[in-house]
Amino acid sequence: MLGANTCFRRIRLDPAPLEPPHPGDRRIVACYKSAYSEDPHHGHQDDLVTTDFRAAPAPDPESSLTGVLYEGYPVDAPYVVHRPDHWTHAGTGVRAGDSFPHLVGAEYDRVTPGAPTPEGIEIVAHSPVVCRGRPSHHDAAYYTAPSGAGVFATGTMRWVEALMAGTDENGANHGMDARTGRFVTRVTENILRTFATGPAAPTHPAHGNLTEIYGEQP
Repeated sequence: MLGANTCFRRIRLDPAPLEPPHPGDRRIVACYKSAYSEDPHHGHQDDLVTTDFRAAPAPDPESSLTGVLYEGYPVDAPYVVHRPDHWTHAGTGVRAGDSFPHLVGAEYDRVTPGAPTPEGIEIVAHSPVVCRGRPSHHDAAYYTAPSGAGVFATGTMRWVEALMAGTDENGANHGMDARTGRFVTRVTENILRTFATGPAAPTHPAHGNLTEIYGEQP
């Protein structure tokens, strides 16, 4: 996921209320959000109710898929490298503790041990943030699923924007510089090329480090 706040709410495709020329051709996006009790599936097909993934009546936090959980808005913070030797950092020349100003924002995600977290998740960037006066951390993380698929989450909404950092095309947005642009571009290339070759787990396994950062979990 090259962004943040992914998969926050369920949606559902329902038949359109007006009969289309060819039945089955048209659908509407249903999302009741906080009015989930008005969803016609509420109370008998709760897994279809279109509220937040992490919320009742059938909670399934997004971290079970993405590895990270959306935590807050707004932030503006440096992206801090934690595992410089991770394969996503190949060719970037980064060292542990290297940071990229303004790359974390405006929404951010983190690994949250109290929420469902994929086994063996590896945190590759761990960045201090302050959101609405409360200190926390942003995380970029990688894990491999039982299917063999690799899942990488940048944990920041500015990742795609940073591909243009330092260029003549919106390259000065949020103060990100050309160094950040080069870093983000190379990491993105590494991810896309690796995932394009097939399941990543056999050749690029995750090396879990959750306890290293967040301590032993109950």
